[in-house]
Amino acid sequence: MQRLLYTAILALLALASWAQRYENCIDSIDRYVEKQNWEMSERMLLTALKQRPGEPTNFILLSNLGTVHRNMGRLDDALADYNNALAITPNAVTIIRNRALLYIDMDSTIRAYDDFERIMRLDASDLDAKYFHGMLALGFGKFEQAQTDFEAVLTADKNNLDAKRGVALLYKIRGDFPNAIALYSEVIIHENRQSNYLSRAECYLATDQFPEASADLVEAQKLDPANPDLYVLKASLADRQYRYDDAERFATEAIRLGADSESLKHFFRKRPK
Repeated sequence: MQRLLYTAILALLALASWAQRYENCIDSIDRYVEKQNWEMSERMLLTALKQRPGEPTNFILLSNLGTVHRNMGRLDDALADYNNALAITPNAVTIIRNRALLYIDMDSTIRAYDDFERIMRLDASDLDAKYFHGMLALGFGKFEQAQTDFEAVLTADKNNLDAKRGVALLYKIRGDFPNAIALYSEVIIHENRQSNYLSRAECYLATDQFPEASADLVEAQKLDPANPDLYVLKASLADRQYRYDDAERFATEAIRLGADSESLKHFFRKRPK
């Protein structure tokens, strides 16, 4: 009897020790993720999953593992992790969102669109899903759907800058440059972002407002002087003003910074003396 009791005590102690190791492992994951030590984060997550393979909450660890693999650039592994997590809890909005963003990284935009649509069905109040759904709809040429998504966001949050930028882009694509300029101007008051200045400068160029375009490009250059899109627009502005040498110089800089040379070759055409 004493032997059986002794064996039971040892088993309980072993179980307690095993549980403590599991808890320590979970605590370590948080520390490594905070330090962006992805290799150790992966090791601790895999260890925790092996220790309790049947744990009902493993979908959380699998989702975290997917995010770790995504940060490591192992996108296929990340997709498998998210799929495994969703096999346990199919309607977890956070995990579906993570997978949708991963699909964007993988250029699987149709699947990303479907995932954001799924989130919208699960949670009609999810404004981020509506915004991303709208932006992807723009890319597919579904302008009416994009407008519906952006307007839904703005109905719920009239000051949502993401949706305002989306509507401004929709105006620009449709050639409604005055409305695009007005909306970008409204956004810029609240958000000093280079892409806003570049987008508005493009609209100014399209409407022959060259001083305004030049001013926006000056502001854009202050924020990131190494963006090739900046020099593409500077080349376009110089070309429109018949400053052909400047246009060629700006186009050369854009190519040096990574712009597609084929799309800029018209800036290098021979000019009459």
